[in-house]
Amino acid sequence: MLSNIKKGWELGKATRKLVFKDKKLMIFPLVAAIAVIAEIIAILLPSALFLVANSNSFYYFILVLLLFYFVVTFTSTYIIMAMFIGFRSFSNKQPIGFKDAFKQVRPYTKLIAEWSLFYAVIIVGIRLLESRIRGIAGLIFGAAVAFAIGIATLFVVPVILDKKLSPIKALKESSSFIIKNFGKTFGGLAYVDLYGLAIIFLGILLVIAGFSLISFNLIIGAAVILVGIGIAVIGGIITSMLSNIFRLIMYDFLSYGKVPEGFTPDMLKNAVKQKIKMQI
Repeated sequence: MLSNIKKGWELGKATRKLVFKDKKLMIFPLVAAIAVIAEIIAILLPSALFLVANSNSFYYFILVLLLFYFVVTFTSTYIIMAMFIGFRSFSNKQPIGFKDAFKQVRPYTKLIAEWSLFYAVIIVGIRLLESRIRGIAGLIFGAAVAFAIGIATLFVVPVILDKKLSPIKALKESSSFIIKNFGKTFGGLAYVDLYGLAIIFLGILLVIAGFSLISFNLIIGAAVILVGIGIAVIGGIITSMLSNIFRLIMYDFLSYGKVPEGFTPDMLKNAVKQKIKMQI
């Protein structure tokens, strides 16, 4: 078990070294974070104020929730797909600009919209079912289903990018890819998450320290809080970028045999579950 995780971490480290060679890739998750914050402000906040004044507007709440999940899913999927195109171009020694990557996503707009609507309906449905189940059982149900969907959709974006499939077919293809190849891949995912979480944790510690310093010096305390928030945001951006790129690297290797710079075939083979053939 520990050996598997260690090999997964080696994959994560190689991913970090490769990705950080092209600093432009950092722009994609940064834009995604800004877009999501803007969408929260534009959609959820006005709706929350309306619901406070009109507590019986249940159907309005459902529509707002559906719209929010659709918009966020569409935005994040669009940006991740552009980042994948940019990374592949960089990995193939033919780097393209930020704008060019987005231009290449345009033909996929309809498919991304279909996937976003499909995903939004599923998530809203889960939230409604979760709200019907009281207490701890509801929390367990929501967490279990959300985890299952998160695993099943890990490779949906590269599947849509390469095969241009409809939502249900893309979900089936992603799930099938996981079932066939599940193994030490998740050790690598754990590493990139821990790397980013370490930076986020440092930011949180600075925020806590800043609040402690406010009682002594307001300006210094506020400055430390702002720095802490900035570091935490950077950690989140790095985590998002590395985990998505790592999944793309694994997808390209398992689908096309591509081995990017800094990796070896043996390293990537370690991420694949070897099927044991039964002897008759």
